Amino acid sequence: LDALESLPAFTRVVNTFPAPGGRLTITGLPGSSDAALTASLARRQGERRFFVVVAETLPDAERWLSDLASLVEDPAGVALYPPREGFGEIEPHLEVAGERVETLERVARGQVQLLVTTARAVLERTRLPDALRRGRLEIRHGEQRRLESLTAHLESIGFERVPLVEDVAQFSVRGGIIDIYGFGMASPVRLEFWGDEITSLRQFDILTQRSTRDVEHVVILPVDAPQSDEDDRESAPRGSLTDLLPPDSVIVLPGGTHLEAEMRRTWDEAKHHIELARRRGEDAPPREELFRSSDEALR
Repeated sequence: LDALESLPAFTRVVNTFPAPGGRLTITGLPGSSDAALTASLARRQGERRFFVVVAETLPDAERWLSDLASLVEDPAGVALYPPREGFGEIEPHLEVAGERVETLERVARGQVQLLVTTARAVLERTRLPDALRRGRLEIRHGEQRRLESLTAHLESIGFERVPLVEDVAQFSVRGGIIDIYGFGMASPVRLEFWGDEITSLRQFDILTQRSTRDVEHVVILPVDAPQSDEDDRESAPRGSLTDLLPPDSVIVLPGGTHLEAEMRRTWDEAKHHIELARRRGEDAPPREELFRSSDEALR
């Protein structure tokens, strides 16, 4: 990785790294050098960015997982979110079901920086683990929210209250202003309240403490899961993996893959399998409850 980062081409990539909503195409990466570049970029970004590799198939994803785990300093920061092996909501293989839940829980606690998944897994809707569902927080400009309730929630999910935000998993309060720095954020955010309304939502530079740009919404992932007396998983809403990603996430699409074709094939096959299940007398949920449409996922 040190050798790769010394190349002028790597410097050009870093200097033209896309902002949220942007895209950068990189070619000339034979063998496992695509994984080496991704590992180097993640190392450069530190905890400020969350990287997601969307491979075409599970064997492709497992190759990425093996390469990245060999390259990064902390292999525990790399995880796989595999697709279900069936088209129904119940995963027939306990090992796969356990890995899916464990990965989501680790993402929720900020323990994963490099997530590897597949085109099919991106389409799937699943009931979110209870801790993640209750701990994840989405904040939008202009919404109504009590500042006291927000600070209490941040403390309940493991954030540290400090006089000045200097690191991830910290927040500070000054009058009607609250600064928050969560895992996966490119920069910390500053919220300004007027009564119970969020009238300003901006990113700011952690060194100068000056605002850099306005944002419409932020997603805050928990550091620790809030405690509950019982698991009400059955009442949890279904969501897709991409619903959990911070807006500043970096999506890596390997070259030479056919994600669109794979997504459309999965979407069509899901309809066929659900129809077969209903003919057998099974109470199968509609396809739209178990999968996102391929068009939606591609967007």
